[in-house]
Amino acid sequence: MSTDSEDQQSGDRPNPTVAEVVGSWDVPAGASVARQIRDNILHAIAQGYDDPQLVADLAVGPLVIALGRLETEMADARGRIAELERAVRPRGEA
Repeated sequence: MSTDSEDQQSGDRPNPTVAEVVGSWDVPAGASVARQIRDNILHAIAQGYDDPQLVADLAVGPLVIALGRLETEMADARGRIAELERAVRPRGEA
């Protein structure tokens, strides 16, 4: 049952489909993992898995994995940066 405020918020615009919402996610160029996650979700929607809660569930797992990879890669990069800084530091500086 919709309320007057819901009707006013939506106006005459139809509600977007789940696929339209997912397809509108602005994935930056070069973000191949994010693009793959979005494309896999769109594929699942095309196969009939279009319940919004299911789509959220399908997105969370891959996002957690991608975040974990990003965290470990950043930690590795910090270590390499620290090594390089030590290597280029003039002798006598601590």
